[in-house]
Amino acid sequence: MSEVFLASSPRGETVVVKVLGDRHRRDPVFREILRREGQLGRAIGHPNVVSVLDAGEQEGEPFLALEYVDGVDLWRLQRALQHTMRRMEASLACHVVRELLAGIAHIHELRGPDGHGLIHRDVSPSNVFLSLHGDVKVGDLGIALQARATSSGSHLVAGARLEPVLQPAVNRGKTGYMAAEQLLGQAVDHRVDLFAAGVVLAEVLTGRTLFSSDVDPSRVLATREREVEALVDVLGDHPPSLVSVVLRALARSPAERFQTADEFRKALATHAGDPAEARPLLAALVGWARNAGRPNSRTQLPSSDEASTRERVGAGNRPTVTAPETAATREVPPTFYEITQGSAPRGRFTWARLLELAFAGRLHPDDVLVAPDGRPVRAGDLPDLAPHLDTRGAETSEVAAQPADWAEALPERTFLHALARLVFREDTGVLVAENPPLRREVYVFKGRPTHLASNQPSEMIGEYLVANGVIRRGELDMALAMLPRFDGRLTQSIAHLGLLDETRLAQLCDALARERLHEIFRWRHGTMRFFHGVTPPPSSLPLTVDPFEVLRQAAQLVENPAEHFDAHLARRVAAGAGLKGLHRLGLGPVGADLFSRADGVVTVRTLVDRVAGERRVPASEVMRELYLLVEIQALELR
Repeated sequence: MSEVFLASSPRGETVVVKVLGDRHRRDPVFREILRREGQLGRAIGHPNVVSVLDAGEQEGEPFLALEYVDGVDLWRLQRALQHTMRRMEASLACHVVRELLAGIAHIHELRGPDGHGLIHRDVSPSNVFLSLHGDVKVGDLGIALQARATSSGSHLVAGARLEPVLQPAVNRGKTGYMAAEQLLGQAVDHRVDLFAAGVVLAEVLTGRTLFSSDVDPSRVLATREREVEALVDVLGDHPPSLVSVVLRALARSPAERFQTADEFRKALATHAGDPAEARPLLAALVGWARNAGRPNSRTQLPSSDEASTRERVGAGNRPTVTAPETAATREVPPTFYEITQGSAPRGRFTWARLLELAFAGRLHPDDVLVAPDGRPVRAGDLPDLAPHLDTRGAETSEVAAQPADWAEALPERTFLHALARLVFREDTGVLVAENPPLRREVYVFKGRPTHLASNQPSEMIGEYLVANGVIRRGELDMALAMLPRFDGRLTQSIAHLGLLDETRLAQLCDALARERLHEIFRWRHGTMRFFHGVTPPPSSLPLTVDPFEVLRQAAQLVENPAEHFDAHLARRVAAGAGLKGLHRLGLGPVGADLFSRADGVVTVRTLVDRVAGERRVPASEVMRELYLLVEIQALELR
């Protein structure tokens, strides 16, 4: 977005001047963002926040003059430590994060008339500045969410006017430090900054990057739980109390995290030691990192190539598209391959669609295709296709043909019952649900549904986007053709081409996966098989759902719960085997009454009538709650 320069103020002070980069200098959106960053920065005065000293325009070009922090940022310090196979001592790491949280707390305290505070939204090591004196300051407020301020607002300077910031479809923060709700474009509050600070804490304690910074937010979310689980082992040499602080800060649900920066700081206090001792230690470390490898830190560009290099850097990773002269181009009809034999779906497919089937694990070397020239050919004999054909065995949908760990059938057992079994046992693997010709695979990790896959081409994310007019067919084919570059991850290919904003893409993937998952709960016929330890293929859709919320929603999807109990009204209701984590289901008063009155003597009819009468709710509502408790085996019928 911008460029920064070391400069001298009229008073001879060393400052940092920030101006917009060449690509954004005339863009009104980015000009407004820089202007409001200046307003926000001047309203903040705190030793742990980089100060904005001046803001304005010079010859029509907006600029900010910022406090110069003579030292290094935390990212550079971490890199210097990694290169020497070292990491920061735990007490010093906790001190740095406590100082960071002090700055964040001050930012959060600024309030507008609606009561909402400010949110930084881009807390990361490259925005944490460390000085040669041992100072820790958070900077770069370019994408902070701002509230309108009153003249009497806390900590506001006279005349400051803080307004809702414009939010273009770029620069929403760094993926590896964004909370789940921020990645998905959902409503966020100050707790996203606390999550990011938790990532920073984990990284300075371990000396390594915690989360992937993949451009595909869905993929990032799908792998985080495994990364957090691995983190517990990495932090094994730290006190359990400190590990618990890290895990709480990294909780997926905002409600389970620290609720304020001050609460987070307090939790770190016993681990941070004396600040008076920490400052000189940090100052010495900053001085070392500032000079580490300095002679070779930059390679000077030849003067003749400097301008072109600057242009390439400004262009980032955007694909370069050269438009040929119109007279030299023509429409090229699409080339089709027809699948005639084998386990793959029959039909005519473009080359891009063949690649999609290959990465989805649905095209195999022995499948027979009719090539454009009319000759039959094995898929495995096409040299550009063969490397991408299914060779991953149990890691693809072909696991459905292997012996299952357990199997159940509808309608004797419901999909709700099968999924609840995995949730409460915190199992890992794939639950394959089949209602021919439809097959869907729900992948779970420690009881949490994380991915969904289908055997129907129309249920893949690409077709879904085309069918809903989000992207065009030609754009999808272009993204499919790039699948080999992204290991079969279509969402990453779409994001790289700039066809769809990453946050919007993550929302659409999540919506499609939820929709397909909910449909399975309505199936009346079919089979369910579970395969332990199977991991999802690249083509599967990420799911970002709370497992207990999914179970509650499943009960709401039953059209007529009373019909389910028609043949069981005289049966007795008793408590089932104790379920670990049942409290997380969030039972309401009706569910609590059903659970407490199920003594093994009362019948279904009597129990429903009694609870409905005492609670003054419809019997259908009681039946629905009873259906949920019976299917998850919290209650049982005798």
